[in-house]
Amino acid sequence: MSNIRTRKINENITAGKLSSSLWRLATPIMIATLLQDLFTLVDLFFVGRLGYIAVAALSVSGVILSVIMMVTIGISSGTTVLIAHFTGKKDYTNADRVLFQVVVISFISSAVMVLVGLFGTVELLRVFGATQEIVSSACGYLKINFIFSIFIFLFISFNQALRGSGDAVTPLKILALSNAVNILLDPLFIFGFGFFPRLEVAGSAIATVISRAMGVVILLYHFVYGHSSLHFHRGIFKINLPIIKRIVNIGFFASFEVLLRQISLLLLLRFIVVFGAVALAAYGIVLRLRMAVIMLGLGMGSACGVLIGQNMAGGFSKRAVKSGWVALKYYELIILPLAVIFFVFAPYIIRIFNSHPDVVTTGSNFLRFIAITLPFLASALVLGRGISGAGDTVAPAVMTGIVHLGLRIPSSYIIAFLLGLGINGIWLGINLSDIFQGTAMLWYFKGCFWQKRYYQHRRILEAENIIFT
Repeated sequence: MSNIRTRKINENITAGKLSSSLWRLATPIMIATLLQDLFTLVDLFFVGRLGYIAVAALSVSGVILSVIMMVTIGISSGTTVLIAHFTGKKDYTNADRVLFQVVVISFISSAVMVLVGLFGTVELLRVFGATQEIVSSACGYLKINFIFSIFIFLFISFNQALRGSGDAVTPLKILALSNAVNILLDPLFIFGFGFFPRLEVAGSAIATVISRAMGVVILLYHFVYGHSSLHFHRGIFKINLPIIKRIVNIGFFASFEVLLRQISLLLLLRFIVVFGAVALAAYGIVLRLRMAVIMLGLGMGSACGVLIGQNMAGGFSKRAVKSGWVALKYYELIILPLAVIFFVFAPYIIRIFNSHPDVVTTGSNFLRFIAITLPFLASALVLGRGISGAGDTVAPAVMTGIVHLGLRIPSSYIIAFLLGLGINGIWLGINLSDIFQGTAMLWYFKGCFWQKRYYQHRRILEAENIIFT
């Protein structure tokens, strides 16, 4: 009897009505990405009850923890591209090999994060301008997330691997269950109840780690015993350097793009700290809300990327291009009502997370600024993630560097401090960069420059495939 269980062959997404293929992938992925972001929003909701200092601590910690997300996005991007490529060619053996190399890369990355968690958390917080009261509140939260980062790496990468194979439903189910556990455990560990200790901000980290660890266990069971197009079996349990090299090469620029974004966020953070803890708390709340919109866009973009990747692998380049335009059209129809809601109901939305009057006022202004440029953000998210699915992770990284470091930071500083507009100048700087990046991505996708990079990437894969067999 074969040690590879019966595979569930996912529906063909390279044929049939394009909108049906898109929504079959996009609906569960978008819900799943919102559930992924729900981890942070739930943490923010409960931590907000501890006061605005706790919210500020969570805000600073979230920006620092982005280094983990930077590495995770790199791993998952390379994984998604390779698995979509091999699945599109019906080469399931190499798809399985990619899956195991993800585990290898995740453990190596986690080992580095553990060292940072044990020896560098206080220093990191001080580097980014945290006051002593914020350091005291944030230190435990950061340590826990860094030390148990293996569960973040595996949780996100395994889910992305399944999506690359065309299975978007299984990750959704596991995310829903993990979120339910997180919602249950958060108040218990944050506020203390019965034999649960009151750990405040650090308690939210423990709840999230437990819920993600449970998700990883379920995913491992699914890969070993489930009816999936991806499997763990004895034939793949060895380190494969050519596959690791391809994952790293593809994922490097995806990680680099996130790194550039986070450098931008960290520099903005240093600007915002000047305006005090109230401004920092407001920034943290709106940043989480903006991230919810970004995650929704990345969900549609991920579905677009799988469609583009598998259609390009199957030789349907025109269908791949059409996938991008169809995905963008549908996402704009989603984001426009959200923009209106953010603009009209800004104070009520901010008050859900913190009722301090100054936080509500500052946060409402920022949320209204963000609402205006959401349609431009949409094209950067959907089309950027779409071309990444074809293996072109270079262009989004280059655009991010130019826009975020070359435009956002200088314009925010000039408008806020030199022109004297204060905190609103920073919000304007963010708006300018979103408009520019969205327009640039539209131009790049329309020119089909990304297809040239796909064919270059494919030639390399086919040459190295001799080593894989």
